[in-house]
Amino acid sequence: MLEKQGTKAAIYIRTSSEHQGEKASPDEQEADCRRLAGEHGLTVVAVYRDTERYRVRNRLVDPSGTRADRPGLVAMLRDATEGHFDTIIAWREDRLYRGMRAMLSVLEAIQEHKLNVLLARETFDPKMAPVKAWVAQMELDGMRERMTMGVKARLRAGKANTGQDRYGYRRNGEVIEIVEEEAHWVREIFGWYVERVPQLEIRRRLIEANAPQKGSSVPRRIQWAISSIQAILGAAKEYTFGIKIQTRCGEVFEIPVPPILSKATYQRFLEVRQGNKTHPSHNLKRDYLIMGLVYCDCPRKWGAHSTSPRKRNSKGVLVERKTRLGVYFCPERHAEHVHPDCPRTIGAKKADEYVWSKACEVLSNPDVLLLAAREHVDQLRQRAAEIQAENERLQEELDNLAMERQWVITRARKGLITDDDMGYQLSALSLQELHLKREMMTMSETARLSALDNWEDTAREYLATLYEGLEELNAELETEEERHELFQMRRQIVLALVEKVLIGKDRKLTVVFKLDVLSLLNQMEGDQIEMAGTCSRK
Repeated sequence: MLEKQGTKAAIYIRTSSEHQGEKASPDEQEADCRRLAGEHGLTVVAVYRDTERYRVRNRLVDPSGTRADRPGLVAMLRDATEGHFDTIIAWREDRLYRGMRAMLSVLEAIQEHKLNVLLARETFDPKMAPVKAWVAQMELDGMRERMTMGVKARLRAGKANTGQDRYGYRRNGEVIEIVEEEAHWVREIFGWYVERVPQLEIRRRLIEANAPQKGSSVPRRIQWAISSIQAILGAAKEYTFGIKIQTRCGEVFEIPVPPILSKATYQRFLEVRQGNKTHPSHNLKRDYLIMGLVYCDCPRKWGAHSTSPRKRNSKGVLVERKTRLGVYFCPERHAEHVHPDCPRTIGAKKADEYVWSKACEVLSNPDVLLLAAREHVDQLRQRAAEIQAENERLQEELDNLAMERQWVITRARKGLITDDDMGYQLSALSLQELHLKREMMTMSETARLSALDNWEDTAREYLATLYEGLEELNAELETEEERHELFQMRRQIVLALVEKVLIGKDRKLTVVFKLDVLSLLNQMEGDQIEMAGTCSRK
């Protein structure tokens, strides 16, 4: 770790599409900042950049000045806490933040660690920072509102807007037109479908004919995926009646487009689709003991369903099944991605009975599980300080959200934003708050486990209790209600003991066990509370 010497500086660079005014490339920003560092006799020890989109959960976002989770900014503030530098240099103040939340993160680090801030094109005044951040946020909100109004006006006028072009169409200016080469294959797909050609066979024909697909910035892992064919079939109404549905801020707009399918084809499609609807008995609810735990080498998590209501006899004639069975199956439908050792299906009864027998064996000799759990708890105890720091960080984020919530409400009261905008922003904040609280709950549970001295005795006692009750759990019951209740008890034990079930060639099952101590302790506490409640009622 570097020591603070009062001469070390970090440069922060940010570019984003949000900035509509004066622009400077990352190289220009860095050159100006280095020049400023030289003028003040500072040594640049690090340069932090937020110049590209980055992933937040499942989507890519721009490094907007309103975001406090920018990777470069987060890394810089973290290194500042470790004393790597004592001065932050940026091109302008809006490179550091353009909103209240990001401003709070930066100013807190500046005040707590007594950092200096130098700007290449402005003078930094920490007292004016909140005002500037508020004005910048207002500017961005106004910009977004004007853009939204413009987009809605174009959509109301029936003009094409941004968005993914449906297969068979492309945008030409503000008009959507047919791509004849793609439209031909739309008609072919629907023609095959109404002839009752299976979707896997439709896929094979498309690949064999080298039918074009929509261009994509990401290389396709699967050529003509079943989901792509289903998306085309799912848009039958739009292809027939010539409409493109677009939404903006809760409003739905219909953009007129040239139709590709005839109404006769659409009517025939509806008839076939109705006939293809899964038989109601195919959706019978069954109890699947290891649902969500089965994996194969494809590698995919397996699903479960009941067998088809009909089967072909030795003469090839479809007949009704006498007995409907539950089945676990691999969801990989594209032959080129199916692993050669994947058995594709296994009977649910066979798999459930095997895993349950293994769970019973483990309960009869729990020492192996307890040994692995002991090592895990020891690791948690070594991380106790990290857990506490993470908890404090989460609480700080929750406090910031509370401040931001109050700020949104204040702006709405002053008439600076509409009630709809306020509702939208408060909903977004509530989602963030829910996510943080879940994280805190997980961290608290982990910290509670690491602090328990007698967890092993408690876990061993509970496992012994479960073992004693195995005879009851293996009993044959008469009523459906009793059988379902028994299943729920078995399912809880399996989820607590089994991490995953691997299925390989010849349907060989390998059970990977774990000991979820938290689940066991919570379950035991729940049983104790329920027992206490029962006693009090008596």
